[in-house]
Amino acid sequence: MRGGAEKSPESFWHMSDSTDDLYREFIIEEYSNPQNKGQLPDADVVHKEENASCGDMMTVYLKVQDNSLSDIKWSGIGCAISVASMSLVSQYAKGKTFAEIQAVTKKDLEEVLGIRDISPNREKCLMLGLRAVQKAIIKL
Repeated sequence: MRGGAEKSPESFWHMSDSTDDLYREFIIEEYSNPQNKGQLPDADVVHKEENASCGDMMTVYLKVQDNSLSDIKWSGIGCAISVASMSLVSQYAKGKTFAEIQAVTKKDLEEVLGIRDISPNREKCLMLGLRAVQKAIIKL
């Protein structure tokens, strides 16, 4: 393990439970108070994505300038994971180039949200917002 003495299995699991609790709280906070939620009436591109397996839907509104996103808003409904992920993707994407946004991966989102071993159905929830933004960029 990094940074010092090895920990016993009991302390590892205890640490893991605490970390999981912190990440769960983080996801619930993003879900309860999502960033950049709303619409951009003068958006350069609008794109809607849907997760057919659970009914989650996200619509992204992008304003672009010089091959980067100058502003982003989104609307939609979804579970805590899809809303929290969309919230964080929208915050990250502001001011980023198209290439930087297209380079974001599932692993990046898992790390930011503290999710490990996500099921295939929940993976679709995790990726919904990112997929919407990436597909919207392709439309430009």
